[in-house]
Amino acid sequence: MNSAERKIYGQTGEIGKDGLLTPDEQALLDNIQERASYNAFAYLDRMDPDDPYPMVAMATGIGKGKIIHKVIEMQMRRKPDSKVLVVAGTKLVLVKQTHQALTGYIESEEDERVDETESTEDPLQNQKSFLYRTGKLRQEDANVHIATIQTIQSELSRGRLNPKDYDLLIVDEVHNVGTSKRKATIDQFERIVGFTATPYRNSGLLKSPKQYGFIVIEPLPLPEAQRLRLLPPLVGIQIDTKGLVDEVPTTKTGTIDFAKLEKILKESPDLRPYIANRIAGIISDEDRRYKTVVVVNFVWEAQELAELFHKEGIKVGIAVNQQASKEIHTEEIPAINTIERYKLPEDDPQSIQVLISPYVVSEGFDAPATEILVWASPTDSHLRYTQYTGRLARRAEGKLFGVVVDCLYQTSQYSWSYNMGMWMKGDVVQLENGMLWLGPETDIETLKKLPQVEAIRRQADVKPLDALQKEGLLDVEENDFILSNRSFQKTFVGNYSKGGKLKKIADSAVEQLRKDHPEKFIIKRKELSRVEVFTDKNMLFDYMEKGGAKLKTADIKQVQDTDFVLSGPSFMKNFVGSYHQNTRLKRIGDSAVEQLRKDHPEKFIKRHYEDSFVEVFTDKNMLFDYMEKGGAESKIADTQSAVQKTDFVLSRNTFRQTFIGSYNKGDKLKKIGDSAVEQLRKDHPEKFIKRRHRNGSVEVFTDKKLLSDYMIRGGARLRER
Repeated sequence: MNSAERKIYGQTGEIGKDGLLTPDEQALLDNIQERASYNAFAYLDRMDPDDPYPMVAMATGIGKGKIIHKVIEMQMRRKPDSKVLVVAGTKLVLVKQTHQALTGYIESEEDERVDETESTEDPLQNQKSFLYRTGKLRQEDANVHIATIQTIQSELSRGRLNPKDYDLLIVDEVHNVGTSKRKATIDQFERIVGFTATPYRNSGLLKSPKQYGFIVIEPLPLPEAQRLRLLPPLVGIQIDTKGLVDEVPTTKTGTIDFAKLEKILKESPDLRPYIANRIAGIISDEDRRYKTVVVVNFVWEAQELAELFHKEGIKVGIAVNQQASKEIHTEEIPAINTIERYKLPEDDPQSIQVLISPYVVSEGFDAPATEILVWASPTDSHLRYTQYTGRLARRAEGKLFGVVVDCLYQTSQYSWSYNMGMWMKGDVVQLENGMLWLGPETDIETLKKLPQVEAIRRQADVKPLDALQKEGLLDVEENDFILSNRSFQKTFVGNYSKGGKLKKIADSAVEQLRKDHPEKFIIKRKELSRVEVFTDKNMLFDYMEKGGAKLKTADIKQVQDTDFVLSGPSFMKNFVGSYHQNTRLKRIGDSAVEQLRKDHPEKFIKRHYEDSFVEVFTDKNMLFDYMEKGGAESKIADTQSAVQKTDFVLSRNTFRQTFIGSYNKGDKLKKIGDSAVEQLRKDHPEKFIKRRHRNGSVEVFTDKKLLSDYMIRGGARLRER
């Protein structure tokens, strides 16, 4: 077999033609990369101190490493002695890959090993360029340092890293910044550029780029990249496994309960053999052996499926973490160096055709020859689905398209677990033959006639696209209007009690909207409760105003956690002393407010508070500083921050208000609560802290959703709002 024949074996297209960019397409890609790097750098020069940082959000495979390199080059040309810090995601393997990518673009003059004692991270190859040299933190002869976000947090906490030493911070996989602690870490740097293929998160509080401090200035999502023919199209098929497994459990907040899921999957003995048999018929035939990644949730799933594929005569390996790989590795089914072996060509004796992985093959995984991705276990994560599927949509010689295989699991909150139909809504379409399609419309007729496409389609279960696209509980968004008494009362002028004018107008408006736009009424998640919302706030406002209602104001928001309400009770709640005329605290407060009005008039605004308006100063910490400079004494000596929206106050009342049941000694809810808190103290002791509350301090757990999950696993049930 010659080299050309070896290369074509297992590919969907023609070697030397398909999967590669034409000269015009390559020129287009070069221009996109050049423009993205220039615009990111130019944004830094013109941004104001309070502006969000720039983010380049482009699909996997567009050449993010080259864009990062160009940004660094511009920084070095402007200031040759610049120091640049690159945050390479959350995994050490990404540090190595980022280093290798950057050194691939610079002119190497030498190659020497770094002293391994300088850092806890894996050593990097030291490359020298006429512009810059990459290395590790505190490596003096390198002016571009690469590290994980965890390493940077650790170095900052130990006082071994000074953000002022760096002229530029580049944050790769910037969606991982979506926690308050990580955001606080990068906010210490002055010039910052972010890069990611998935700018929006579906978990935590900081989900959109704006929330974690960024703005997308250069977008190129996957569908657009496919329309430009820079990335290959994807086709999707389904395997219906609903009849082989009990209903997949979800938590009260609408996410899959993975603790209960594992038990149900283990008790479904026919499921894995059925999946393995169906997949084996899709990924291999007499002529082809498609490189395939199989996604699962648990290591034992990977092991069982691997054994089943092995019995089918398929060369298979498992990608797991280092500790697990040593425990489960065998010669027949390897678990060590499997990613490297998966990338080998078919004729190499060490090559494997199928790679099975729980949570490993996402960020940092680069195997463009992958032609089939199988979701063999359910997920409810848009981000995870995008990360994995984006790895499939990579160019490779001879690769015409990629295939996504969704094994469909029914859940109580989702008609299906996450699948290609729910992904990229508006861009994914269904072909006449039942397959799903994401790519240029002009390619559909040609591609669906290919014999390999027809062979794959014959082995699939066809499901209507509208059934695949039914979703479960989403979080309340900015444009949603929660249909509750409180929402109407705080938004419109009037009393919303029974028989009141406002109540009649609202009832009439909602009744008419249910007739005119029933599709806009859905159930969503608000913190720990389910609420009904109308998904077009402005439309509801129009109906209300036509009925005679008046908005209290169109632009005043509710009091925020960072606000200080300018009232006597607020000053007395937070500072020692009485706040009456001629008292010391009143004089200090008046003086501080007067000075703040001169220094920061823009921070004095009106807010909604319950059913009225109040004036607030929008930077509570700054006001505390002015008060303490004037001689006021905080009631909380250590100036703890106030209770946050994400906190769960560890009190009897909070448990009773949140969960169904009585919380007295001996009650079931009390036992569940005690058990959950005890376990959380073991698993997450760092999340138990003291906060300011009213006139004293309280202990809180800082991740309300996580505590809720532990409670629900123990048998507690959320109260409905």
